[in-house]
Amino acid sequence: IPFEIPESWKWVRLGDLGEIVGGGTPKTGNRDFWDNGNIPWLTPADMKHVEGKYVEKGRRNITKLGLAKSSAQLMPQGTILYSSRAPIGYIAIAKNDITTKQGFKSLVPINREINVYLYYCLIARTDEIRKRGTGTTFKEISGREFGLTIIPLPPLAEQKRIVKKLEELLPLCDLLKAKISQ
Repeated sequence: IPFEIPESWKWVRLGDLGEIVGGGTPKTGNRDFWDNGNIPWLTPADMKHVEGKYVEKGRRNITKLGLAKSSAQLMPQGTILYSSRAPIGYIAIAKNDITTKQGFKSLVPINREINVYLYYCLIARTDEIRKRGTGTTFKEISGREFGLTIIPLPPLAEQKRIVKKLEELLPLCDLLKAKISQ
C-alpha cells in the first residue's frame, strides 16, 4: 500500500476495473489490410503528438479485414490507452472506437464514468509502472503486470470532485512551468 487513504476509499487493481487489452498489427505488406481503411489504428509513436487527454486517431487506419486477420482489437470510446513499451507511459482516452499496435496495454473500464479519474491515476502511477517493466533492449510492462497496478478508488462523487480540482489546477501548473522556463 503506497499511502494511507480515507476509510470510504479502497485500494483496487486495474485489472479489477475493466479488461486489459493488448494491440496488434495487420501484416503491413497486405494492402487489403490498410488501403482505404477507416478504423483508427494508433502506435506509441503517434502518442507523442497527442495534446490533451483525448485521442481519436493515429497516422494510419486499418480495414475491417485487417482487424479480423490480426490480433488488433476494436476498443470502445472511453478506453484508456497506455503505451507499454517504447516508451512506457504515453496515456490518452479514446475519443471514439479505436485499435492499437502491440506496445499498448489499454484498459476498457467496466464503468466509463471513472475513465478520467483513472487517466489521472495512471499518470501518477507511471513512474512505479515503469520500474516494474522488464526487458533488455527496451522496457515493457506486460498486460498481467499492468493489471496488477494498484490505485486508490474513492466513491464516484469524490472521483468527480478530484478530477474537477485537477482540471482547475493543472493549467495553472503549466503556466507556472512556462514562466519558470522563460
